[in-house]
Amino acid sequence: MDAPDHRLFEADVAEAEFLIGAGKGFWGLAASDLRPADVVWPKRILWLAAAPRPNAPDRFHLLLDLTGYRAASPTGAFWDPATKAALTLERWPKGKGGSRFAKVFRTDWEGGRAFYHPYDRFAAQSHTQWATEQPHLIWSARLTIVDYLAEFHGLLQGSDYVGV
Repeated sequence: MDAPDHRLFEADVAEAEFLIGAGKGFWGLAASDLRPADVVWPKRILWLAAAPRPNAPDRFHLLLDLTGYRAASPTGAFWDPATKAALTLERWPKGKGGSRFAKVFRTDWEGGRAFYHPYDRFAAQSHTQWATEQPHLIWSARLTIVDYLAEFHGLLQGSDYVGV
């Protein structure tokens, strides 16, 4: 754990704010048996709790690339711990048509490489207009993994989430 971004991430997941969310069952680090050996820093697998919906899981896993964390925002998408690969697009959570949820977790953009959200490094790099259109959602070095998880957890708990 030599890299400054790695030390910073580990410090943030040891902080009360992360631990309280984990204790409430909102999010957490994936269990070690769900992490393939090739998922090493700067990648981490985390999970987010989802609101109960028929035939839908109670949580979704994320594979995040945390290169440059906190100076650079995370990027990533849903992960399937059973197959230890990217979650197939048909198994991504769905939202009501036209909703913010449906826009963020869209499957028709970049093949599901990343979330369509200003917090996502990959998406933000190709949408520079977001900095002026949605300045409150632009990542900055003052934000932590908790801010990231809270944003997406909130979407998975909202009424626009309809299931898989």
